Amino acid sequence: MGMSYDIIPNKQTKCANDFGNGLSFFFEQVGGYGETAEVEQVSQVLKIDLNVFQDVDYNYDDQNDVANHWHDIDTISSLVDTFINKIVAQPNYYKQVHHNPVDRNKLVDEENELWKLTDTVERDKKIEALHQQPFYYYPNDRGYLSQGKLLKDLQTLKKTLGCYKKSGVTKIRFEYT
Repeated sequence: MGMSYDIIPNKQTKCANDFGNGLSFFFEQVGGYGETAEVEQVSQVLKIDLNVFQDVDYNYDDQNDVANHWHDIDTISSLVDTFINKIVAQPNYYKQVHHNPVDRNKLVDEENELWKLTDTVERDKKIEALHQQPFYYYPNDRGYLSQGKLLKDLQTLKKTLGCYKKSGVTKIRFEYT
């Protein structure tokens, strides 16, 4: 089982914590791909700041640190609504997102093999050439955007946030575990 996002409400509820695996993977990519991540590209295409979803880099055991990472539920709900509306208004947004046409795992395996070369000059030259491939740093296309899975997961998240609000939750934070 991989890493995943969790929504932590500021009070106990009976609401499902539905932050889907696809949505979790979508938001975690920044650490792995930087500006070429789907989330970063989608942010640029739709002109929406999604950085709040990457606010997971803190010490979950330190209550003083945790206190700095609570977000107003109305603000997050509004952001999710805006995100959904932008996707609906620009249904072909995903066509502007670039993906790596080569299996990224294959490239990573190839790079790992190159690190085993004893001729450091030759190794560095080959790794540099690998990195110079135009789409080296881009993620693979999993169909998450083009098949409407992102929109579906955002609608589920919207329902979760709505349940939290009805249950008296005023703040939420994100954890990446």
